[in-house]
Amino acid sequence: MAGMPEIVELDDLDKQILNIIQNNAKASLRDIEKEIDLTTTSIRMRINRLKEKNVIKQYITLIDCRHLGYREMVMASLRVNSSYPLEDIKKKIEEMIKIKYAYIITGEYPIFIMAKCLDHSDSMELIERLRNLPGVEEIKTQIVLDKIKEDPSVIIP
Repeated sequence: MAGMPEIVELDDLDKQILNIIQNNAKASLRDIEKEIDLTTTSIRMRINRLKEKNVIKQYITLIDCRHLGYREMVMASLRVNSSYPLEDIKKKIEEMIKIKYAYIITGEYPIFIMAKCLDHSDSMELIERLRNLPGVEEIKTQIVLDKIKEDPSVIIP
């Protein structure tokens, strides 16, 4: 992948810490200390090092958006005009707050996005905004009918 960051070497204690806080970002240093053989000072130093190296980017709360009224998830593949700068399209997509996942992929439709929408009209509004982006020639859209699995965690190698 373009712009791949440097791989950070992790020892077993780093991996244990990451697994603990990935499963519970509210785990205190004392909670972590109870599970691994390190002092809270050592744990804090390791967490700070992982933050400095951008292994830990941020702490977030996972919200079940269905309880907030979100009823549709849109997935769309965008075909773009090869003479139009891809960077310009990427910037426009980054500015669209409704889009939560966007990727450059291989194939005829090099941009793939996912967004959660309140209802069908919200989905249609998003699709129209994408369709009207300069450089976008065609959009293939899909609406998610049922969620099987959503797991934002990472398997720590």
